[in-house]
Amino acid sequence: MTEVRVGLIEFGKALNDSVTLPGLGELPGGQVSAGRAVRGARARLRRGDRVLADNLRLGIMVRKKFFSSDVEAVTDAGFLKDVFVAVGRRDLVHGDSLELYTDDTVGPDTSRQDGAGAVLMPGFDHLTGFHASVAVREGVVRSGALVALTRGGRPIGEPMRVLGLFGPGPLEELPAGRQGTVLLGFQCDVPPLAGDALVAFQEPSHDYLERREGSVVVHGVTDLGNGTVVAAVEVPEGRGAAFTAGSPARVLRPIGTTFNERSTVIAADLRILSLARDGVAVRTSAGSRVFTVGLATRDLRENDLIEAYVPVSVPLAPPPAPAPVLVDVNTAPGPELASLPGLSPARVTTALELRQRQGGFPDVEAFGVAIGLQPHEIVRLRGRATASRVALRETGVRQLDI
Repeated sequence: MTEVRVGLIEFGKALNDSVTLPGLGELPGGQVSAGRAVRGARARLRRGDRVLADNLRLGIMVRKKFFSSDVEAVTDAGFLKDVFVAVGRRDLVHGDSLELYTDDTVGPDTSRQDGAGAVLMPGFDHLTGFHASVAVREGVVRSGALVALTRGGRPIGEPMRVLGLFGPGPLEELPAGRQGTVLLGFQCDVPPLAGDALVAFQEPSHDYLERREGSVVVHGVTDLGNGTVVAAVEVPEGRGAAFTAGSPARVLRPIGTTFNERSTVIAADLRILSLARDGVAVRTSAGSRVFTVGLATRDLRENDLIEAYVPVSVPLAPPPAPAPVLVDVNTAPGPELASLPGLSPARVTTALELRQRQGGFPDVEAFGVAIGLQPHEIVRLRGRATASRVALRETGVRQLDI
């Protein structure tokens, strides 16, 4: 199964900004504006044109009605369809949206462990779902962390988000040696049992994961016969899009009905091969609502959506600085000695004469003293100079065996 986008929750459109649940605190409120919100679905946090987080889970969903608040498993899009959710993020603000999706083929990265603990006592209630008393054995378990349950050394169920930590009040993290309650909500495919292990994972730290350039609707397709197509597209009314030639793109195919609208990602990691406006090739579509797009695919139909995006570039670690080449005061020629801090031409001459006369210097400090450097000047030689072992002539100075 490939990715299917099942719904959209937009924050700032609900009649109430939040609702307070006993023992949990405030949950932010949003409106289901497309498709349906399905409890337990995976989610991406979008802010403007940026995707800030992925692999969130819709762990708790409360539906606000006129005279009550009910926990619901599914809420369809519609007028006054306000929901209050817990997804493992506390920084949701007006204008944010949760893009809800399912994907059985690509899961979150669970290769780097951050902490682990043992489930001491699981629990459940109808309002907040599953929770577990956990003793952290190693590392740290953080609020909002990606976690998984294991039983007998084997993973059970899908990775989840820590929706809250308590011990007894709200906590940001549980370090090794501490015990607290981990709130999992309604994410659990398999209920936790005493003796299960809870493993927390590290995730890459980025300001955002990708920048969306927008999406367009396909109105016509021309197959060029070489594995590529040119599509006539239009930016939907009320939206913006600024495609760039060379950017990655996805193709989404809408399915379902008006009341359960969803779309399947049928192709990903494509490249925008060309852009044209009024028959003239352009580098960007900025400022245009109608233009053509060239893609290397043959599976493109009318009414498909093309979504262009720019993934965050993973910063490469700078190459390690080369180790400094130490100047050997017992063998280096004059020009190399002159590169050392504090060595004037006169001091270089003195150093060469003393080295010739006594066969060398026992160490860098003795070298500095011999040529007349002050203590603060000798300190500057550290990390820049060395003194190889030499057979010193009898000068009253003895080279120590170290």
